[in-house]
Amino acid sequence: MLPIYDKFLAVDEVIEHKTCFGHLKSYNNSMGIIPINLQVDFTQDPSKPCLIFFYAGNQRKDFAQDSLIADVVTAYHSNKHNILILDTIIEDFINAPFLRCLDKLIQKGVDLNRVKLITSANPNWLFKHMFLRGDFVIKHMKPENAEMLDDLEVISYDGFSTSFITHMASANIELPEIGPREITKRFSLLQKNSRYCRKIVHAFFVHNKLHEDNVYSWHNEGMDNNWGEWEEKALEFFDIPVDFETYRTPVYFDDVMSTDEWRIEDEIQNCAFNTYVETSAPRDEPFAFWGETRHHTGGNFGEDKMYFLTEKSYKSFWYGLPYIHISYPLEDIFHKLGYKTFKNLFDYERVEEVNHYHYLENDFRLLKVIKDTSIDELNSMLNTPEIYSDLRHNRKMLLRLLPLQKLRADLDKY
Repeated sequence: MLPIYDKFLAVDEVIEHKTCFGHLKSYNNSMGIIPINLQVDFTQDPSKPCLIFFYAGNQRKDFAQDSLIADVVTAYHSNKHNILILDTIIEDFINAPFLRCLDKLIQKGVDLNRVKLITSANPNWLFKHMFLRGDFVIKHMKPENAEMLDDLEVISYDGFSTSFITHMASANIELPEIGPREITKRFSLLQKNSRYCRKIVHAFFVHNKLHEDNVYSWHNEGMDNNWGEWEEKALEFFDIPVDFETYRTPVYFDDVMSTDEWRIEDEIQNCAFNTYVETSAPRDEPFAFWGETRHHTGGNFGEDKMYFLTEKSYKSFWYGLPYIHISYPLEDIFHKLGYKTFKNLFDYERVEEVNHYHYLENDFRLLKVIKDTSIDELNSMLNTPEIYSDLRHNRKMLLRLLPLQKLRADLDKY
């Protein structure tokens, strides 16, 4: 059994079920739709060797109070074999308060050899490269402590899928039966926050009138909702009219401010494909979009792990729907994780994917093929035992909670 101190030490307003600690506790001896046993022993007694989970804060205002730090130090020193786990709540970053808190822990006798940090999508080497070295660390820690961070072990845990499953289960959202569907529309595409790649996709849908006869929304919210020269460059390249006023105008289908955006609307069940744009801030900068392909999969490090999936992907697996992800080479990632994909159902001419924008160019070609495919053909294509089998397989893969089981195995060696 893996011993874990049964107290999550954290700053205020932390959503525990989104933490590694919460995941381990939620699915230990789990039954129902998640029949796994993680064999974790949650103990009340830190005087016996155990792992102690602590969320020191990711955000810029997450300052751990001295009383909380004292509780962490007391639990840590209760046994010379205890291990302190810095749970970053499956984020991909830390800020100054985290480093200042770590500085205080070191000053109070916490040995970094008995400290492990858990991050999410970023590979451990990349997290250390971005956040535990250089001027950022020196500015917020004592120099002698900052030098020690090279020895801090970082564990990468892709726990977003577990957070998604926990959210859906706690909201009592049932797994719908996978079987025949009456397909009446081709696409669903619901987008709230505006980002560079999403803007181009939205303009494509509007230009091709795909927003009119499908389940579609474009809220144009977020910090990146202005349109300028980078957007104009993209529209000209993809032969889309430059009409910023039209593209800025919101298109409403869903109200994500009053509904659960991780839930799929009933109308989407009648769409041939649940369509979405997986993206993230560092991958969605214009200079990256127009840059060399694989720039954000590790570059010269040779790693291929800088993509991650979000609820946009997991919704398709949970609800058992065929999906089309737009742009970026996620196809390889899906296959590597064991999921079935659906772009191969269609024949279309592809360009060589040398730069990032080539992925979007090929996806636009695919979307046009689907647009020209009749509803009757889509019903025949997608209502088959083979498709149902693939959809059941994707759901099964999601519910196996493989990232959580890997985290359990990673922690066991301590």
